[in-house]
Amino acid sequence: MSYPIRTVIVDDHPVVVAGAKALIETSQDIICVGEANNGADALELIGRTAPDVSVLDVSLPDMNGLVLTEQIIKRGYSAHVVIMTLYHERSYVQQALQVGAKGFVQKCSAGQNLLLAIRSVMLGGLFFDPPTASEMTAAPAEQNAAITKSVGALGLTAREQDVLRMVALGYSNKEIAARANISIKSIETYKARATEKLKLHSRAQIVHFAVTHGWMNVT
Repeated sequence: MSYPIRTVIVDDHPVVVAGAKALIETSQDIICVGEANNGADALELIGRTAPDVSVLDVSLPDMNGLVLTEQIIKRGYSAHVVIMTLYHERSYVQQALQVGAKGFVQKCSAGQNLLLAIRSVMLGGLFFDPPTASEMTAAPAEQNAAITKSVGALGLTAREQDVLRMVALGYSNKEIAARANISIKSIETYKARATEKLKLHSRAQIVHFAVTHGWMNVT
């Protein structure tokens, strides 16, 4: 392993970025070489600085963390990816693993685990902080207890579900309209109906709902 380990931090909350950078500054073997608050800027930053490790949030203004991870891998960037997020559900972690993420740290445990995660993925391993590891090893019945209602029972149509899933994955209304071959106005209507039915009032809530219902498939 070469030292220091060069990292970038991608999160749209300045307090989180400042906290992560302050934590990194306490170490002797890790430095922060850049920060970004959205997916587009993150891709440019990572391409330009070639960090060893990229620490990503899942809920960015323009792109879901899974999509961003997939783009980093597809573009051939060498950075190992650590997800630092509020979300730790098994379905999300499994999808993140599939697209190439190597580390998972909940923000509530970052103070104890972020530096360990960065070092672990740099060594070529996987890292799960204790809360995520507990979630991943829980019995399926425990995992599914809170997800007993089907989408149909919640009142969503198939189109509303598809649109909301695409929103959670980070696609814009224009991109969703192109994929579905319908107007942007129709996409806005489907999105509004779905969020009203489910009482979701922010993009973070949409992402969380999608994660807990197993919708986060980036294929």
